[in-house]
Formats: sequence, structure tokens, C-alpha cells
Amino acid sequence: MNNLYNLFTCSQEYSNDFPDKFGRARFYNTHNKTIFSPVVSEEICSKGLKPYYPDGKEFAVCISHDIDHLYLHQSSPRKMVNFSKELARGRFNRSMGHLKSIVRDRIYKDYDLQKLIEINNRYNIHSTYYFLSLESDEEDYNYSPDQIQDQFKYVLENNNEIGLHGGHIAYSNLEKLNQEKQLLEKYTGASMVGYRNHYLRFEIPATWRNLEKSGFLYDTTLGYVDCAGFRNGMCYPFYPFDIEKNKFLNIIELPLIIMDVTLFYYMRLDASIAFKICKQLIESVKACKGVLTLLWHNNFLTGEMGAFYLQLLDYLKSEDPWFTTSNELVTWWKKEKLLEQSQEILGALIKNNKE
Repeated sequence: MNNLYNLFTCSQEYSNDFPDKFGRARFYNTHNKTIFSPVVSEEICSKGLKPYYPDGKEFAVCISHDIDHLYLHQSSPRKMVNFSKELARGRFNRSMGHLKSIVRDRIYKDYDLQKLIEINNRYNIHSTYYFLSLESDEEDYNYSPDQIQDQFKYVLENNNEIGLHGGHIAYSNLEKLNQEKQLLEKYTGASMVGYRNHYLRFEIPATWRNLEKSGFLYDTTLGYVDCAGFRNGMCYPFYPFDIEKNKFLNIIELPLIIMDVTLFYYMRLDASIAFKICKQLIESVKACKGVLTLLWHNNFLTGEMGAFYLQLLDYLKSEDPWFTTSNELVTWWKKEKLLEQSQEILGALIKNNKE
């Protein structure tokens, strides 16, 4: 029982002694031998929780996309020359015409959200898109919310959700978190209830506390960047338990299970092995009627990565889950009191650990 308590609460991460250069806890520094099994969710299920979903679906799938890039910082050399010439000649209006053309050319067809949404629509999938909300002088700045209101509109018109993709320091800076949230809400016209931090940067329990204070409904950052699987043994949404404050926090965590860059860049898998691991994870989630979370970046839609995404969608479709947005999922679990029942079981586990 103690092992489940330590795993669920991420107790070892309260002192993250060997973080990577982004401050992230790494799987290979843990003693987690059950990374490919949702052992805590399995325990909750064995204690009586029986999750259910609309239309009798056996499990749920939340597909999401972190929008790190919409633009390539490249443009036509000839247009740059023409822009410079017109500006030197004092022809401001003409030079601005060339500049606008350059900016338009920076949108890259493989990064355009229209292609991604069209793919998902073919599978009748509505997903969650996490957008950055950065200033132009910040690390990894690529676009401003005020520049892409047409993209926001297209995402929402296709019945998808928009969430905040917090920047490099938002996970540990409440003021910056609030600034980014307010800016994205201003230009999307939508309330930001969902969150995932850039590069999966996260500090336990500080990030959860900040998200709670900022009024977010849920976070979906909790996953190891260097290994797919169940970071704290959960494939259910849950209220995190703050060991230092000895209480559950009022923020829902929807743990991240599979991310594209984890499979191909950190784990360095070939497509066949990556697919086998994904199938195993999906089967484990389905067995306890859990939630499979999949993060696929919008700039990984071509070549082998794009083919793998389609292969994974084909397999998921054959398993007939409830495809839903992250917000719809956690709202369902709240409304149906599944979160409440799960928390009661987890509360008993935590109490038993202390006795």
C-alpha cells in the first residue's frame, strides 16, 4: 500500500534532486517499475469504482495538440529585397505591401491547423489545442495571440477546445501564469479552463497550487518527457494530494500518457516498437475503463510521424472509445460523481498510509 501512496502522490518529486536542464523530473531517475501499468487506477477500480461513458463506450480518449509553432521564420529573399528597395525609396505603402506578403508566406502549410483539423474530422475527433501566449522577446516565441484570431475561430468552429500552453516560466510564476491566461482569453473570446505547460515543465506541488489559484479547472501536464506511460500510476482524472498541506487540491489532473516526441526523440523508438507500446498502453487503459491521453504536435503531420499518427488513429477508432475534449472529459467525471467516488477511495489509501 505504501508504494501506491508514494506513486500516486509523486512523493519522491517533492525533492527533485536530479532534474534535467528544464527542471523536469526524469523517469530514469525513478524506481517506477510499473510505468506501463496504471496500477493506482487498477487499485481504485478493484475497490469499486466503475467508470462509464456516453453511448456505452468502454473507455475515453482525449487527443490534444500543443501549438508550439505556426510559422517558419523564413521568407522569400526576393520579397525581402523588394521590401528594402521600396522602403529606401520612401515608398512606405508599397514596402508595407511586400512586408505583409512576407508575413503571410511565413505560415507553413504543414503547421497550418486546417490540415490537422481536417484529419481529426475524418475520424470524428474533437480535440484540445493548447496555444502559447507569449511576448515577442520571450523564449520560443513564434506567434502572438492577436495575430492568429482566424486560427482560433477555425478551431472553435470545428467544435474543439482551446487551452493555455504555459510558457517556460509560467509553471512556477503565478503572475506570469495569470498574464498569459488573460491574454489568451482576450483574443480567443473563450474562458481558459485547461492547461499544459511548455516542455512539460512542472513543479510538484507548486504548479498545481498556482493553477488552483488562477481558477483553472484542470491540468494535463503530468507525464514524463522521457518515457510514455503512467507517471503516477493513474489513467483517471484526479484531484492531486498535497503532502505538505495534507489535503486534496481543487484542480483536476488529467495525466498525460503518450506524447509524440517522447516516443521518437527521447525513447528513440522505431515506428513498429512505438506502436506496440502504444497498443499496450491503450489496452491497459481500456481494461480499467480509463482515459487515454495522446499529445500530437501540429508540426508532426508529415513523413513517418504523420503516418504513425494516422496508424494510431485507425487503431483507436477500431477500439471504439469515446473521443472527447479534455474539458468535456473532466466535466463528465465531475457531473457523474466519478471524481468524487475516486477521491473517497484515494482518501482511504492515504489515511491507511499514515496509520
